Amino acid sequence: MTTAVPTKMIIWVQTLRPRTLPAAVGPVLLGQALVVPGHFSVSTAVLCLACALALQLAVNLANDLFDGLSGVDQHDRLGPTRALQAGWLSAGELRAGLVVTLGVAVATGLWLTLFGHWLLWLLGGLALLGVLGYSGGKCPYANRGLGEFAVWGFFGPVAVLGSLLAQQSPITREAVAAGLLVGLPVAAILVVNNLRDRHTDARAGKITLAVRMGPRATRRLFAILTMGPLLSTLPMGAAAWAWGAWGITGLAALGLVREIQRRDGAALNGLLGLTALYSLVMALWLWLRLGIVAG
Repeated sequence: MTTAVPTKMIIWVQTLRPRTLPAAVGPVLLGQALVVPGHFSVSTAVLCLACALALQLAVNLANDLFDGLSGVDQHDRLGPTRALQAGWLSAGELRAGLVVTLGVAVATGLWLTLFGHWLLWLLGGLALLGVLGYSGGKCPYANRGLGEFAVWGFFGPVAVLGSLLAQQSPITREAVAAGLLVGLPVAAILVVNNLRDRHTDARAGKITLAVRMGPRATRRLFAILTMGPLLSTLPMGAAAWAWGAWGITGLAALGLVREIQRRDGAALNGLLGLTALYSLVMALWLWLRLGIVAG
């Protein structure tokens, strides 16, 4: 019995992995919310968001392409179907999609660098290298267990502080704290992904943190990345509503930690989207909490 092949549009939507987009949205919105009054521009904020989304879509396409070409993706893959491995899209089609998404990222990024701080040239270059170097090239940094660190950096300090630099806003202590914390739950998404794929990754020579640490330590790392930012921002002396928001966010984090203890293999797929949504909730909490501190 053969499995029906989805339509081309459905294939492209699945390959772009829209469930990962909250991970790109939250840190940028947090950065824009922390722009010093008098420096905020709506058009700049929209361009920052467009650039971040384009980079996220590009990395999703790049992973499908490079993991398929390198043989990391095989018939027994536990995650969502990869287009190249399944034969739904050719390498040429994925390269074309990668060119388009990177083109949007470069176009919006160039506009931001022309009217923003000069450091955006450096951050933009690092972001492009991050997209292509994660699973591509002769020595992908994901194969060396550096994926979670890179995700934290790009979705934390780079996204938040880059948003302020694009707005020509001074860098505040609250923004630095936000940048350090908001990338942690985004990195937790990759922890789930690598925990699920640890056996097939090890077979393919892709030595992720989950392969190095084993399942028990990897699940502990997930708990630290999800609970850490929350415990670091206890709303001491704040109003009751702040404690309520903190408590709701905490319940969500505890639910995720509980689920990762229970699930393994393909059962972890549902946890990916939930963790991405949690990263967006965490960005909202950090905005509320840091606003209290600033006030």
